[in-house]
Amino acid sequence: MSRFDADEAGDRLALAVDAVTAHRERGSEGAVFEGVDGDRTVRVEYADRLFTLTVSAEERGALDDHLGTFPVFKLKQPETRKAPEGTVHVSAIADAKHAADFLEGTFRSVYDLPADYELRVVRV
Repeated sequence: MSRFDADEAGDRLALAVDAVTAHRERGSEGAVFEGVDGDRTVRVEYADRLFTLTVSAEERGALDDHLGTFPVFKLKQPETRKAPEGTVHVSAIADAKHAADFLEGTFRSVYDLPADYELRVVRV
């Protein structure tokens, strides 16, 4: 694994914390994370304390359950436009550690990736 990917839970959390922190410090457009398991790749974007996810109807139910464990995270739609079908925005007013915990849980419980999935940071 390199500086921009990790496949163990603790390393994935540290990588996500570093990416969120770097995004905030740089004021970048956002961080893009990919959860990879074999041929399957799932993408989650994080920018300005907002996660953007694309979910199926089944995954949406799992996301609602996941949000129940993170009460400060809320569903939010941008005021200026309607999100495309399946796109969900989650307001994440939290420190980098809680954002990383939410991201890890999203890949594991919403997208049902296995414990050894690979997390990649493809943009910060």
